[in-house]
Amino acid sequence: MLNPIGLILFSLSLIITIATSQERAPHGLVYQNPKAFSPSAYEFFHPNSHNHNDNDPCTSSKCSPFPLAVEATQIHESKGSKSNQGGKKIGAGGIIGIIFGVAFVVVLAMSVYHVRVTRKANMIRAKANNSVQPEV
Repeated sequence: MLNPIGLILFSLSLIITIATSQERAPHGLVYQNPKAFSPSAYEFFHPNSHNHNDNDPCTSSKCSPFPLAVEATQIHESKGSKSNQGGKKIGAGGIIGIIFGVAFVVVLAMSVYHVRVTRKANMIRAKANNSVQPEV
């Protein structure tokens, strides 16, 4: 049988570890710095993006398409920032609240189960003691 205090302490230590690790070492795509592609890599991933316009100065000198990559990055960032403005992020306190809520529900369910099993066992024991036994 699980010790409820041990389960609560384990959950609490796990929550503290998760909360402090997020502050110490953030990770994910949000925290990555964008890298510029080399011209050959850009051409590989964007084969149809070349302007075949004679007025383009980069056509004759074969200059880097880096400004195009910067424009694409700026467009992507502006779209991402607009989509993120509507929603709220859940902070460490919200996560801890959710975990404590789930832990409370689990402990409550275990307590109800224990009470039901104990009452059922007591009722069976009481019926056995109250039954009429013939005298020999």
